[in-house]
Amino acid sequence: MPIWYEKYDELSARISQVREEYLVKCQSLSIHPTQALSEFSRDLVSRIVHESNWQEGLCLDQDRTRELVDAVFDDPGMVRGPHLDFQGLLSVHRTQVLRMKRQGVSNEELAALNLSRAHRCIQWIAHELSSRQTATLIQALKESEPLLRKYADRIPPESAAPIEAGMRTICALQADQCPAYGPLTDNIATTGELYKHLINVDFEELLHPFRLDYIHFLHRLTMMGILPPRKCGILRKVPVSVGDPDILFPPPAAIPPLMEEYCKHFPTILPSTVKYDPILTAAKASYDFVRIHPYTDGNGRVSRLLMNMILWSHHPPVCLKADKKGRHKYHTAIRRANRGNLRPLGCLISEAIIDNYTRMVAALTPPH
Repeated sequence: MPIWYEKYDELSARISQVREEYLVKCQSLSIHPTQALSEFSRDLVSRIVHESNWQEGLCLDQDRTRELVDAVFDDPGMVRGPHLDFQGLLSVHRTQVLRMKRQGVSNEELAALNLSRAHRCIQWIAHELSSRQTATLIQALKESEPLLRKYADRIPPESAAPIEAGMRTICALQADQCPAYGPLTDNIATTGELYKHLINVDFEELLHPFRLDYIHFLHRLTMMGILPPRKCGILRKVPVSVGDPDILFPPPAAIPPLMEEYCKHFPTILPSTVKYDPILTAAKASYDFVRIHPYTDGNGRVSRLLMNMILWSHHPPVCLKADKKGRHKYHTAIRRANRGNLRPLGCLISEAIIDNYTRMVAALTPPH
């Protein structure tokens, strides 16, 4: 019988099974699966925050953690516009952190508030990345439209049909009257207005939208009030080490180019263009970030945020088990990742995904 870190294929098959059970339950109750997942988010994030901070030695009881998660999710939408308003979000969060510090709250409570806010924000970041990558497709089609019209008589009908469908999709997106999603920087009221703005952005910027600013922003949120401000969202300038003598982190001079490459190759978020295994890709992004270790502290927490950002639109957010057995399994997975095998880390993520789907299915099952 294979041991736990050799069961990735078996776990992947199990994920497909429990995900289908979840979809069937939603259908039987006439609930859209995305809506149900959104409404489960508070409970899932509350558990993630509690477990993740526990791994950092920040122990806060689950009831107080849930209160802080609720405070974040109940916060109003703040500012709207075509780009995420990092400064607005940080300013509002900073005010809340300073008020709590004046009230004498513990570092554990601050860590829970911070990580809750960061998990709320990764949904907005993922949506922004998806929107900007959608805009590349709009740009490409619109720029080719004159040629398509000019040579319309030479295009076979079977090729013309999907092109025309794409043009109709562009029109629908630009006419979309749904409210723009997330706290943004300009006075953009609808999704259609957002796309009209984005198609004027440089194509290369849209094609590779993930920037180091996103990571700095998440680090500032996560460590606000815990680290000195000069260390929040600032790449480290000093060497770091951990207890394992076999691990050597990059020197400070190498971090900027390594992070530039990391952002350049960050996977696409747009669901319709995803060709990768999201679980192994999330494992790789999390592991690669920790191996660069760009900050003096908080790298583990940010790496798990990035992991959940990649899982966005595929599976519910997860936490990696924080009990003693779970910690041992995590260290085992990292040691194997150091040798180039990411499947054990993928196994841990898969186990957490299965657990979340199983709990959601149970919550959607009528009592007997």
